[in-house]
Amino acid sequence: MSIRNRTEKVRTSAGLLGAAVVGAAGLVHAAWATGSTWPADSSDELADLVVGTRPMPGAPACAAVAALLGAASIATTLATVGGQGPIGRLTRRGSTFAAGVLVVRGVGGLAVEALNVGDVAPEFRRWNRRLYSPVCIALGVLIGLGAGAKAQR
Repeated sequence: MSIRNRTEKVRTSAGLLGAAVVGAAGLVHAAWATGSTWPADSSDELADLVVGTRPMPGAPACAAVAALLGAASIATTLATVGGQGPIGRLTRRGSTFAAGVLVVRGVGGLAVEALNVGDVAPEFRRWNRRLYSPVCIALGVLIGLGAGAKAQR
């Protein structure tokens, strides 16, 4: 197997993994839009855990985030395994944009944490530092790799 084929295989795997995790995050946001408080016991606890302030954003906001994450997942999947032409270019641009947004969210979250900016719940600070920001950065990298998987042809 040539280096080019191995590189494409790694990029494809990275993109599909990133797309799957972003899609799963979209499903969680969709559940919140319907009123679920998972993994917390109440809406206030969920807000403290995932937003940092109360109240929890409403159903329209959660549904909008779910839709954007779903679109990012679909665009990344298509860019990763798709072909050339206008649709290929559009999905690569969409997934590249999503990758950038995720990296900015991750780096921004770590910067806010390091500077101790804002009055947010301690639970959010802890999870943002340990999970949310690092995962956003990792997903941005995975999706960015996937966006370039078929671009080299």
